[in-house]
This record gives sequence, structure tokens and C-alpha cells, in this order.
Amino acid sequence: MQSDPLADWRWKHRLLVVDVPDTASGRQALDAFRKAVDAQMEDVLDRDLLIVPVGDLPRARETRRPWVDLPVDARQAVRRQLGMKGGGGPPELVLVGKDGGAKARQSGVFDLTRMLTEIDAMPMRRAERKQQ
Repeated sequence: MQSDPLADWRWKHRLLVVDVPDTASGRQALDAFRKAVDAQMEDVLDRDLLIVPVGDLPRARETRRPWVDLPVDARQAVRRQLGMKGGGGPPELVLVGKDGGAKARQSGVFDLTRMLTEIDAMPMRRAERKQQ
């Protein structure tokens, strides 16, 4: 395993790293987040976003684009790298910019619209929009 499991996407994609425990509240948060992603798919793809699960849910092979599967050891490495609690705590979401840095965090309930707004405020995103 490489030292940075997210390195392949650096400078190509922004990442929404989600740590969702297999609990009732985790399943509820994941279901609501999936629905938000599906409803705003055009906005997600327009911002070069990929969604990277690193918790219990969704399990490997339960994802579809723009979700990315990572092996268990890589999931653990990403959680450590981003300082995510894991271990059955509340669901967490970390926005990782194209430069590989953590830009924003949410815990409990995920607000995709707020994350999209955070992205739109980034200098790189503003430059991308000018080029379009």
C-alpha cells in the first residue's frame, strides 16, 4: 500500500471522504447523503468530486461512480491521515481539495449543499469557472 492512498486523485479531483459507522444513525446519515448526491449529481461531477468511504459503510462493492472503493487497510490509513475518529462515533465527512489538503469538515448529518458552496469559494474552483 502506498503511503498516501489518496495520492492518485491529487490535482485531478476533490474528495468527499466519508466515515460512516454501521449504526442506525450511520445508516440514516448515509441514506440521506446518497439521496443528496443523486439529486445533485450534475453539481458533484461539475466540481470534479469523488466520494471516498473510509468507515464501515458503504461496504466494498456497494458503491457506484462517483464513489470510490478502497481496501480496508487504505481506509484506515486515510482516517488516520485526516484525523477522523472512526470507531463507531458519529458519521464524519472531510472535504479534501485537489491539493490534497483537508478544507472542511462535518459531523453527524452531512450537508452536501454547504460543501458545494465551500468548494465554489475556493480560489482554484473560481479559476476553473472562469476558464469554462
